[in-house]
Amino acid sequence: MRLFVSLLPIFIFGNLHCASMCGPLVMLIGKNPHKAWYFWGRLCSFAVVGLISAETGMALFTFLAAFHFSAIFSMTFGLWLIGLGVCSSFKLRLPGSVWVGQQTVRLSTPLVRLSAQRSRQAIFLFGLSTILLPCGQTLIVFSMIALNASPLEGLIDGCLFALFTSPALIAALRASQFFHARRHRFQSLIGCTALGVGLLTLLRGFADLNLINHLILNHKYHIVLY
Repeated sequence: MRLFVSLLPIFIFGNLHCASMCGPLVMLIGKNPHKAWYFWGRLCSFAVVGLISAETGMALFTFLAAFHFSAIFSMTFGLWLIGLGVCSSFKLRLPGSVWVGQQTVRLSTPLVRLSAQRSRQAIFLFGLSTILLPCGQTLIVFSMIALNASPLEGLIDGCLFALFTSPALIAALRASQFFHARRHRFQSLIGCTALGVGLLTLLRGFADLNLINHLILNHKYHIVLY
């Protein structure tokens, strides 16, 4: 699990972000007898997207290995994450945030219609479709999975991402007002986490260029920090 250690802070603190952003949507199915199917749908979509992300990364990095594509992408993505973390930590307006907000509203409308239906298929599809919502956190996780370029680990990490962020969504079924009132505090915490992950990604780019050594935490299980 080379990537798991790097993503663990996002998996843990991501609960706060998911509760404040997706909590209101989850509240819509609070009294639905089939609400458990939302989490099954979410788990399936995150696992599939994790697998696809890793497959895409593997194909790109194999094809463009001679051009150090993996290292360049790691460094570029790391710098973008650091910028995202700075903006979130200091409550600066993120570039494109207005556009993202507009797209979120457009995508939320059909999801609300699905949540109003009282059938297993509709609630499962509701959970399956939440991956389509614009979210910086999911972009970070699945981009990191693409960087890792391991299909099996991509599948597993996608599942773990869904599982680790489910507790807050379950709590949001009963306490969405609590999370919403503290949304800005959670956003700052996510910003700090993005700074850390961005720095690790940047260091990975330097290591891929052999400018520094990879930091391996456990040689037996090949757990790499960067």
